Amino acid sequence: MYTKEKLKSSCLWGFFFALLMSLVLTFASQAQLTNTRIAFVSRRDGNDKIYVMNVDGTNLIRLTNDSAIASVPDWSPDGTKIAFASNRDGNWEIYVMDADGGNQTRITNHPANDDQPSWSPDGRRIAFRSDRDGNPEIYVQMVAPLKLDFA
Repeated sequence: MYTKEKLKSSCLWGFFFALLMSLVLTFASQAQLTNTRIAFVSRRDGNDKIYVMNVDGTNLIRLTNDSAIASVPDWSPDGTKIAFASNRDGNWEIYVMDADGGNQTRITNHPANDDQPSWSPDGRRIAFRSDRDGNPEIYVQMVAPLKLDFA
């Protein structure tokens, strides 16, 4: 049974946790920025699709065009590719596409949900959230091989 002090402490921790999560979600929004373009998700055409535009709002381009939902775009460090999550194959998987929307390729293939992709600083790996073992955890997928220079 909770005492008045335990209830008050529990409520305070719950408040701080909710506040922290609110701040994290505010700053980790689905809009990603390169030096000149923004990738974002919009429902302007029915369901969640990925778009890019210049930072001044011009040159709006829809990158995903199938009937499925696409979300959480993340620019590669060099700005040439965008990782994203989609349920186009029946469950949530991670995809990578060129910055112009071409060459959309699934990089995960698992019956569990994979989402929230994030590029490594060197652009060779993508970290993502998955519930493959029943708990949401972080996994890493290699997307580019290591190039060794022996010269």
